[in-house]
Amino acid sequence: MTNPSLDAYQQVFGLACLANRAGGYKGSCSQLQEQLQYDLSFYFNNVPPVADQQNPSIADPSVLPTLGNWNLVWGPALVEEKDSYGQPTGVADNALYVAQCDAVAFPGGPILPVYVVAIAATNPASLYDWETEDFAVSEVVNWTTYNPSEIITSEYNKKDPYISKGTATGIGILLGLISPEAAASPGTTLQQFLAGLQPDAETAIIFCGHSLAGALSPTLALYLQEQQQLKAFGITLVYPTAGPTPGEVNFANRFNNTFPPLPSGWVSQPGDYQSWNTMHWNDLDVVPHAWQEVNMELIADLYGKSPDPYTSGILNALQDFAIIDSLKPDAPYTMIRNQSLPGTLQHYGSSGKIAFPPQSIHDYISQLFLQHTYLYYGRLASKSTPAISGIILSQPLPIPKTNYYVPGIQLVTEDELILKIIGQISQWIKSHIHFTEKQSIETEADI
Repeated sequence: MTNPSLDAYQQVFGLACLANRAGGYKGSCSQLQEQLQYDLSFYFNNVPPVADQQNPSIADPSVLPTLGNWNLVWGPALVEEKDSYGQPTGVADNALYVAQCDAVAFPGGPILPVYVVAIAATNPASLYDWETEDFAVSEVVNWTTYNPSEIITSEYNKKDPYISKGTATGIGILLGLISPEAAASPGTTLQQFLAGLQPDAETAIIFCGHSLAGALSPTLALYLQEQQQLKAFGITLVYPTAGPTPGEVNFANRFNNTFPPLPSGWVSQPGDYQSWNTMHWNDLDVVPHAWQEVNMELIADLYGKSPDPYTSGILNALQDFAIIDSLKPDAPYTMIRNQSLPGTLQHYGSSGKIAFPPQSIHDYISQLFLQHTYLYYGRLASKSTPAISGIILSQPLPIPKTNYYVPGIQLVTEDELILKIIGQISQWIKSHIHFTEKQSIETEADI
């Protein structure tokens, strides 16, 4: 068949977006996994049947001209963690799958068989993601002694590479995932699956992910590369987007030295989004401004300085506490090789007009949500919102004309996600204020 309309970069990014589908639902772990697997059957061949399906899937004909001809080969697997009260979170906290294509045409390079390891983004409804992975940067883990099954933090020695405790935790979770019995390559971990492959010598493997996974995908690729677990592949590439900084300067240098911008002999491309082993980020997206200090100093006023004292106070507190946390380990958080993409401020969200400068915290988070999502992959016009042209995908991937939902699954609306984000940030700020007040009282008592 003819080449799909999306180039290799866009296809890989599209696969990363599909990993995020589980974040749009609430339910039990088994229900969430089954729903994600059902959703993937629209896009991929050979997805094992679930729910009302009788046979392995054949990708919908509307997908092939856009995304290309992909097969699901591992997973999807996901995890539903427990909250501080020991209760299941009711959302997908992390998710992962592997897809394969016999022939991908690389711009400026050859046509190769490809495996893609697609990692899900932060689930906005997951407090676990926020607290345990995204925001856990005040402690660091020495990369040279890192054991994903036992996260041990240590003092920064300025010589070795270090990653944040949150990144270290996330990699441990991903490596512990087991493909369910009804999924592809059942009963195996990602490492076991990769070890069992015997690909052609020129086969490429690509790690990708958005948001949280924009930090996890390069870190996972580097870990498996250094563990000699990717030797069967001719080329290893990474395509992270919108990710927070996973580690400090020595780690960034280690990643950059291990994964050059292009394989030998490939020709660089003109598009801002067209580079491998590079974290691509919208310059109006708050998330990738963390955790490099010079970028975090822009967070509060990224959409203009709010004239509302309450809103301005919250945003300044968010920025200040984020900087304080990132500086605690004395490890200079540094972005891996990266490419900024030009964002544009948006006037309309799902709940109406968005003011900028933001008049309320809802304005700010609504803008943040759009900049972190639709500005990368586009939004179709609706009765209440105009279209948005994405900076990697100009418009979203095709979607089914009718939807099926696994019994017990509940949809999460965009407005719910925005309110969840506001709640998560407010709770994080309050916890820091409480900690600061407690320290002040203890200090006064000592005096």
